[in-house]
Amino acid sequence: MTESTNLPENTQPGSNEYGATQRPAPGYGMDAPGAQIPSWHPEANQAQATAWPPAPSIRTAENVGRGALFALPAIPIGVVLWLVIWNFGWMSSLVTFAAAAMAARFYVMGAGGLSRKGVWVIAGITAATAILSFVAGVWLDAAKYINSQPLSLITSSEPWDLMNYNLANNPNFVKGYMGDFFMALLFGALGCFFTLRRMFAATRNG
Repeated sequence: MTESTNLPENTQPGSNEYGATQRPAPGYGMDAPGAQIPSWHPEANQAQATAWPPAPSIRTAENVGRGALFALPAIPIGVVLWLVIWNFGWMSSLVTFAAAAMAARFYVMGAGGLSRKGVWVIAGITAATAILSFVAGVWLDAAKYINSQPLSLITSSEPWDLMNYNLANNPNFVKGYMGDFFMALLFGALGCFFTLRRMFAATRNG
């Protein structure tokens, strides 16, 4: 006795027992043929990340000359600050601290970066500020000796002539300011030491 199947006569290959054509399971996502992935779908972001790799960062070169020009205004600002303090008979490390900080900020704005060479430029500008500030303080004393309104002698040569005469013919003038000069150097070194040290350490591998 043979077993017979009860399949319908119109069963075709690829159809089930009820005559319905069997179809593959629908595909979803990127594997689906011809599928359009919306922009909000996570797979779309993944596809864009694969197709568009991030651009390499561009590092601009440091312009030392431009940075030095930008840092020069720190000198007159520091000199004016020193004169204000000197007028009260004081000396302060605040002047060189402010000069070093301003020179560093202005230099980076102009140069676009900071390297070891740039730190030396800032150190030179800070030292020039300290020396010129002391000379300006001596000039202020000479101008006050000539006139009670020293600002009226800014464009006059009289304070400079008085300073030159005392430097050449008055030994007490040099001795009297020698102690102030070394004190000014000491306060100047204390003011800019930590600022410059941080910058030298930051550019050690530069």
